[in-house]
Amino acid sequence: MKPGPVVVSGLLSGSSGVSRAARLTVQGLRHAGYTPAEHDLAPLFATSNASAGLPVTESGGVWVIHVNAPEAAAALSRISPTVWRGRYRIGFWAYELPVIPSSWANTARFFHELWVPSRFVADALKEAGVTTPVRVMPHPVALSAPKHAQTFSDGRFTVLAMGDLNSSWTRKNLLGSIEIFKRAFPDVSSETRRLIVKVQSSSAGPHFEKMLRSAVAGRDDITFFNQRLSDAEIDMLVSRADVFLSPHRSEGFGLVLAEALLAGVPALATGWSGNVDFMGEIPELCIDYHLVSVRDAGGVYKAAHASWAEPYTADAVSKLHALEASLDLRRETAARGRAAVVAQLDSWSPQAFDRMPFGQFAAKSQA
Repeated sequence: MKPGPVVVSGLLSGSSGVSRAARLTVQGLRHAGYTPAEHDLAPLFATSNASAGLPVTESGGVWVIHVNAPEAAAALSRISPTVWRGRYRIGFWAYELPVIPSSWANTARFFHELWVPSRFVADALKEAGVTTPVRVMPHPVALSAPKHAQTFSDGRFTVLAMGDLNSSWTRKNLLGSIEIFKRAFPDVSSETRRLIVKVQSSSAGPHFEKMLRSAVAGRDDITFFNQRLSDAEIDMLVSRADVFLSPHRSEGFGLVLAEALLAGVPALATGWSGNVDFMGEIPELCIDYHLVSVRDAGGVYKAAHASWAEPYTADAVSKLHALEASLDLRRETAARGRAAVVAQLDSWSPQAFDRMPFGQFAAKSQA
């Protein structure tokens, strides 16, 4: 292998969390002093063309494939090995359970290095016996900080919950968000509080939408919608909340949680899995939990012998009450969370890359 161009492949044109994370990787490499060539994999996966290439003609360099193992394997199979041999290959993966599928370990052998966004994912790969070097590279969320700081639109205490149904509505636990809000604020006639539930990929869970509608029946202070939003529109939605609520069962990183903290919005979330890397020192925002066997009614996760968190509703209610009662607490916890997210940028500094194999194979002439 020799120094050469940097290519980042991913579903760059999408609106999912994986797509947003891939775009952040591009920004992170620019922050480190490189000029990566962007390669959207969506057209590749939309065709059976097996002779597709990369958007560079030079050999060598670094190829970062920011999709999970199944899609990475598909990309490797659809692009001729003559194109990607001789490049330092990095897979950027995230998974939400402490046990990864066995096929992922097999795919790892095609990479020189794996990047993951949290210690939780790194531990899952190592536990599975992956021998490819694993490096924790937190998503550089601070490089794409929300353009809108936390605002107060109409005086109502606004709680926001969000989830992509393709990522499992059971894991995201949106019904749990509704239950927490209803227990915290049982007054259905209240005009001083509201819960907004934003759903993505609603076609993936029509049964869930029926349950959601049933859960919010008779509650005019709870609304949900499923329109696709741009990154800027998501920023605006988050900035108008007083609290972002996520009683999730597991997160590989917690991208929206980090974005909320950067916007000055406290994220009240389950204190387990990937988000503890930047939330673990803020107990006021971490919902207590116990571990249970994975039972995914959405059918996305079918791992045997795997566990995830079951958050304690009573603890979430208590902490939500405390946040509602104190603007100072909301501001102070959000500020601590923001500082923790910003600190993760250290992994994307030019100095950090100089110490990595990446720096050996990425041509400095791109800087």
